[in-house]
Amino acid sequence: MRTTVDKDSLWKQYQLHIDLYKHYLELVVKFNVFYYAVTGAILSFYFSKTDVPLIKYSLLFPIILSLGFGGFFFYGASLMKPVRNDIFFIRDALGLYSAPEVKVLAVVLRISAIMFFVVAICLALLFFFSAQLNHANAS
Repeated sequence: MRTTVDKDSLWKQYQLHIDLYKHYLELVVKFNVFYYAVTGAILSFYFSKTDVPLIKYSLLFPIILSLGFGGFFFYGASLMKPVRNDIFFIRDALGLYSAPEVKVLAVVLRISAIMFFVVAICLALLFFFSAQLNHANAS
């Protein structure tokens, strides 16, 4: 059960939640930009050097990155419900009419995670079937 807390503490906690929310949303965008820039560069390199026998191993880094970011983003999305509840509790305690809807961050995290996993699957297929593709292109 929550105890009575002074309004200054609630305002500070509310401000902290909102600042973190904005910061996390910005970080999600930066993670996505970094991920797709790195993955695109590696794929560009891969497709320009398909005649090199070991080039398929260059796909392992973006596959691992995809799986890591995907898992991390799903985990982050799962943590948003308690944060949302806390923000709305503070909103009510302060008598505010509205609060930012942090579910937006959870949705963006889930969509990004799904896209990371889709890319990981496509890259894994390319990794495992690259020999057949190179053989077909040589014929």
